[in-house]
Amino acid sequence: MQTEQLKHPHRKIPLLPLLLGLSIAILASVVLSACIGVAGSSLSAVWESLTNFDPNSTVHQVIRELRLPRAVGAVLIGAALALSGAIMQGIGNNPLADTGLLGINAGAGFLVSISMVVFSAISFHWVMACAFLGACLGAVLTYGFGTAKGRNTAPLRLLLAGSAVSALFNAISQGISLCFGLAKDLSFWQSGSLSGLTWNQIYIAIPWMLLAMVAGLLLGPVLSILALGQESATGLGVSVKYVQILGMIISLILAGSCVAIAGGISFVGLMVPHIARFLVGTDYRKILPVSLLSGSLLMVLADVSARMLNAPYDTPVGALVSVLGVPFFLALTYQKRKRRWK
Repeated sequence: MQTEQLKHPHRKIPLLPLLLGLSIAILASVVLSACIGVAGSSLSAVWESLTNFDPNSTVHQVIRELRLPRAVGAVLIGAALALSGAIMQGIGNNPLADTGLLGINAGAGFLVSISMVVFSAISFHWVMACAFLGACLGAVLTYGFGTAKGRNTAPLRLLLAGSAVSALFNAISQGISLCFGLAKDLSFWQSGSLSGLTWNQIYIAIPWMLLAMVAGLLLGPVLSILALGQESATGLGVSVKYVQILGMIISLILAGSCVAIAGGISFVGLMVPHIARFLVGTDYRKILPVSLLSGSLLMVLADVSARMLNAPYDTPVGALVSVLGVPFFLALTYQKRKRRWK
């Protein structure tokens, strides 16, 4: 018994029961999100709004047009942010990688803010395109500054570069919004909020997000090999540069889509992959799907908490997630013992 415990000091949770439990928890949290609100409703009202919708019922309209899009959007955004964070940590062997901390979200928000100022009636398709281009710009600047003096991409160096890029983009975005009198409208969105999310936005974003999620999940076996080290991965026939470029493109699509829908939400991609790694081990074939579902659950519960925190007023969900993420980030940063990433 002692020998077995030494070999397996931390027993991991079986994958299929964990995925099933997370799926059930997500479904329950979505129902909870549809039931909670200022107008009030019940489980029976939610069921009736889905099966026997009455357009003259205010409760049914609130559930179908306000609460359900918000809950579905939280599921998609949480999954996308968590998966993008896990992929970025895998391709760069960087435990501190997150689209919010590396300036990617700020870059996407920067171009989206400019597009809203320049084109007052811009369609959401163009907002998505601007968010993706802004995410690419943020990634290029962060990795450009972070690797300017060599090929070594130390986590703390990238983190400092990402902080500088984020501060630059946020300052410019706020300056532009102040000059054009849009500070009040954009500040809540830039903090990360799901209020005002519509079905039309979800319909436009979901094909890109689902495509990127499927492609990201397929990277699991390759990321597990890449975690052994670039030299070992190359020796096993893995094209490291190709995997890194593909993983970065997937992460940028996911991050850009999330920013276009809900603004900048940080720390989800940092926290959730670490939690998934603790639950299932270091195999990315397990980490990625667990991160995807765990991120959805976290975001839905965070959105419900944000709505209840100061009801009837809405608290930006990005601010609430940051309250949880900052201590988590500090714990990782000041951890004395370096973990070995496999």
